[in-house]
Amino acid sequence: MEAMEKRKKAGGESSLGLWLDFVWECKGALLLYGLTVFLFMAVGALYRMEQVSRLLYAIPLSAFFWLAAGFFAGKRYVAKRRELLLAGENLEQLGTVEWNPDLWREKRKPLEGAYEGLIEAMEELRKRKQSLEEEAQTARGDYYLMWAHQIKTPIAAMKLLLGGETIGSRERFLLKEELFKTEQYVEMVLHYQRLESMGQDLVLQECDLYTLLKQAVKKYAVLFINKGVRLQLSEMRLSVLTDEKWLGFCIEQILSNSIKYTAPATGCISIYLWEQEPHTLVVEDNGIGIRPEDLPRIFERGFTGYNGRMDKKSTGIGLYLCRQILDRLGNQIRVESRENQGTRVYLSLYQTKENKD
Repeated sequence: MEAMEKRKKAGGESSLGLWLDFVWECKGALLLYGLTVFLFMAVGALYRMEQVSRLLYAIPLSAFFWLAAGFFAGKRYVAKRRELLLAGENLEQLGTVEWNPDLWREKRKPLEGAYEGLIEAMEELRKRKQSLEEEAQTARGDYYLMWAHQIKTPIAAMKLLLGGETIGSRERFLLKEELFKTEQYVEMVLHYQRLESMGQDLVLQECDLYTLLKQAVKKYAVLFINKGVRLQLSEMRLSVLTDEKWLGFCIEQILSNSIKYTAPATGCISIYLWEQEPHTLVVEDNGIGIRPEDLPRIFERGFTGYNGRMDKKSTGIGLYLCRQILDRLGNQIRVESRENQGTRVYLSLYQTKENKD
């Protein structure tokens, strides 16, 4: 169906226009044929040759054969032009290459112009691909540099805690928290590095969402306890078709943000299924919220916003990774937030057949 639509679009240039272009390309041969006939007629008339009248029968006969040959050549020409147009539009869709078939008529020969336009589009696509690869390498380098500096904070804290003569229970608990943050930074950089080749690491299977959530909460228990944040995890029966490791990473990143921006002692995080869409998971907190001007950009790579600048520990990578991973899993994520009131994160998950029934 999609291929048919493309061909219809490729055929948008009128057949009459293509045939006129063909005639224009054959103008030299047509002029030569007309000149030949004119010379024969002129010489015969000049010398009053009796055979001139017989030549009149040969002219329409030869013209018929010329037209027949030209018709089949024209069909091949029109088909080739449309194939080139379709190839150009495919390149445009693939690499956002600007494709303007009207420029062909500025060439002396339209078919040659079409080939030149296609070659130019392919060269532009190659340059853009190379530019994107260079940008990706630069982005990876910037992220690893940022991570190298970010990892120093928990390491320095651990050194201070270990430098004491005795380690009490409180210090030991804080040490566990800093070690946990170190592990999370390492895990984040590993997922970021594997993102480009995520398709090779996917294992899609039915997963019990409630079990997955309990694992994530247990993993972050040290942060819940240390900050005194309450958790309300509603029981749910929902089996989703997903990759357990990648979806679990996304849930952990959302939990991490909720804990980070929720006030100690009075903070509360609720996890439940949305009543309007039972296959949508909601993670809600009563934290500091997100400013309206920052909300549209929270999924951009490296964007930290006002909260991140105040916290001075935000990487701007967590939600970016969540969006990229969930897009590849066929899921959706959106965020609603009000400043100083809280934030809701909605995850639309793909249900298994049993849940749908």
